[in-house]
Amino acid sequence: MVPSNQTSLIDGEAGEYLVLARKYRPRDFSTLIGQDALVRTLRNAFETGRLAHAFLLSGVRGVGKTTTARIVARALNCQEDGRTSPAADPCGTCPSCLAISEDRSVDVIEMDAASHTGVDNMREIMDGMKYVPVSSRYKIYIIDEVHMLSKAAFNALLKTLEEPPAHVKFIFATTEADRVPITVRSRCQRFDLRRISAEQLATYFRGLTDKEGVTISDDALHLIAQAADGSARDGLSLLDQAIALGGSAIEVEAVRDMLGLSDYGRLVELFEAIARGQTEQVLTLFDALYKDGADPAAVVRSIAEFAHELTRLHVTQGEARLTSGEGHRDAMLALARSLSMAQLSRFWQAALSGLREVQSAFQSSMAAEMVLLRLCYLSQMPDPGQLVEQMRAGGAAAETPPASPEPPPPAPASAPDNGPRVALAPSGAPVSASPPPPAPTPPVPPAPSTPQPETATEALAVSATESGPPGWADIPPPDAPDAPTAATALPTGADALTEDGDIAPTPDPGPQTLPGGFEGLVSLIGEQASALLGAQLAEDVHLVRFEPPRLDLRLTSRAPRDLPLQVQDAVLRLTGERLTVAISDEEGQSPLAEARRLARQAELDEATRHPTVQAALQAFPSAKVQDVRYKPNAIPQEE
Repeated sequence: MVPSNQTSLIDGEAGEYLVLARKYRPRDFSTLIGQDALVRTLRNAFETGRLAHAFLLSGVRGVGKTTTARIVARALNCQEDGRTSPAADPCGTCPSCLAISEDRSVDVIEMDAASHTGVDNMREIMDGMKYVPVSSRYKIYIIDEVHMLSKAAFNALLKTLEEPPAHVKFIFATTEADRVPITVRSRCQRFDLRRISAEQLATYFRGLTDKEGVTISDDALHLIAQAADGSARDGLSLLDQAIALGGSAIEVEAVRDMLGLSDYGRLVELFEAIARGQTEQVLTLFDALYKDGADPAAVVRSIAEFAHELTRLHVTQGEARLTSGEGHRDAMLALARSLSMAQLSRFWQAALSGLREVQSAFQSSMAAEMVLLRLCYLSQMPDPGQLVEQMRAGGAAAETPPASPEPPPPAPASAPDNGPRVALAPSGAPVSASPPPPAPTPPVPPAPSTPQPETATEALAVSATESGPPGWADIPPPDAPDAPTAATALPTGADALTEDGDIAPTPDPGPQTLPGGFEGLVSLIGEQASALLGAQLAEDVHLVRFEPPRLDLRLTSRAPRDLPLQVQDAVLRLTGERLTVAISDEEGQSPLAEARRLARQAELDEATRHPTVQAALQAFPSAKVQDVRYKPNAIPQEE
């Protein structure tokens, strides 16, 4: 990544050590690694002369933004053999290339926007643009971390950036391109520099160590490449540190100690203990790693990486190439075979979530222990498929409760006993107090018989999560006998048209019939007259007697005093009949809403006693029965 004449680790003039990141900094496009799309685009632009007046380079730290900007500056101003046009491959030996490489070119101005954020700095740039280059072809402004400029500075730059003088080029570099105003981005040719893969970095580092005469193992190189996280500069800094630590021969153990990573064999042992749920063994192994200087966050990160490696082995049936730990492949293959995809996925998600906890915790070792213990308990959780089988087996194997001399509580009158749907909710979740919606009445068989529920496994649908939108699973298919047709599905009157194309008036539904029961009267008033009045009748009224055309009520303290008059007016308006509503001092029945709540609770209690539901509650101790739904259109079994 640097001219061949730079072979010494010591800067000859200054007599100081030159770090690898500076010594092997790319000088042309041929030595720039990991950015093939950018190199191909810029080469073609230089060869065809289609050069933009402003470039925006974005990417994470250490991928080559500033390096690329300097290469572009050298290519624009290269004067090899007296050439008069930019060169796709700068020579590196002409006066212009040398001046730019040594940071002494008066025509290439580099500015750090983090320390030059104001509008005055932009005015200095605009004043300098008036003058032609002193010794180069273009005057080039390289602004690093351009997103740090103030809003006023960006506004001052806009007009000049759109129509700069012919002898001026702008090159911007930033790690946060989204923070650059769109008005600036739209005036630039943008290039997003990618992270460099670990394989490319390892190959590149191998070439550098050969040049430096350093012996390093492949595993150690892969560790450094992975720790670089796509950044060539970070990787070179780590390689520099490893050379200083190990000298001319670097082993993987030394790199692990330097990076704070645990020994891979101990990591395999730790993961095996986690997979078996051996909590004491896990704590012992973690304590040993922590005493040896392993960073708790690095241990959890290694667990997540190990879960990823096992997942790749599991999916590819052992054919995947390991990025690390090749020497422990047999043990990892055995682990991958013994764990399911669901378990590996849970390990990955829990370790990834736990890593954030460890990094933000007040004491990282405590947080890491809690994460590892959580992984132990997660390893013992059955897969969803196994859980369903366990619940079914538990429901089928459960003993039939002894017969009771008292008959079981009757099913609600609004729905036949054709098998409930039970939804479980976490402990503490509110249980709906509203009554279940009335289910369609099943067809009556010729011989009178009581509707029998389906088998336990077919009649019960058990969910350990929140129940979905009610009714989606119960809608019959379009070709079912009871499915509504298009004509019946449309609201009457709303979409009806006359022969002239006008909207037909909504037909008058006509007078309603006074229901025979008090519950029907409350429903009629609540749905057709006033929802508030219907709620007051259900909550704040004790029914004493209902013998049309007379209704005797006892009001609670919450009920409005004119409630009888409101009921009389509503009934007269809906049915055309006169209903006498009188206030009585008799005790009367419980409020309708309270009776509904008691019936609802009886349903929940009955469903909770079902063997299959009991098996589900044992699998999820913190769950509780939240809802009971009756399957419509169930065919009663013949006796």
